[in-house]
Amino acid sequence: MVSLRCHRSKYIWATLGVLALLWLYIFPVYRIPSDKEMVEEVLRQGQTWSRNQTAVELYRKLLTDCCNPKRMFAVTKENSPLGKVLWYDGEFYHYHTVTNETYPIFVQDTPLQLPLKRCSVVGNGGVLKHSGCGNEIDRADFIMR
Repeated sequence: MVSLRCHRSKYIWATLGVLALLWLYIFPVYRIPSDKEMVEEVLRQGQTWSRNQTAVELYRKLLTDCCNPKRMFAVTKENSPLGKVLWYDGEFYHYHTVTNETYPIFVQDTPLQLPLKRCSVVGNGGVLKHSGCGNEIDRADFIMR
């Protein structure tokens, strides 16, 4: 009788787990939009882009509070001493520990002339195609691809 109850208990927990996974699959908490949906949303908003100064200031504050970008933007001897572990962006299992072989390769301090007045971050997703932002991107002090 005891083994029968244990068997039923495992069956019930397995069933509940499967139902929970099905629920999350059918009703996801958050779903990342597809590239097509992002492009359609950009086009829906119109051809002209306008700067949202409130969002810019909020993003700058969040970035400064979490990351100290003026100091940590580039890998340097100042911010990456021997023994420091450098994690690859977006990778959970890939890292590099700064050693005697890699440390001399780093520059002493950031190579950027700070403060940068205007930066552009662009990718290859096609969202900027026919956006009219080319001149704005070209006027930037620094372009990150």
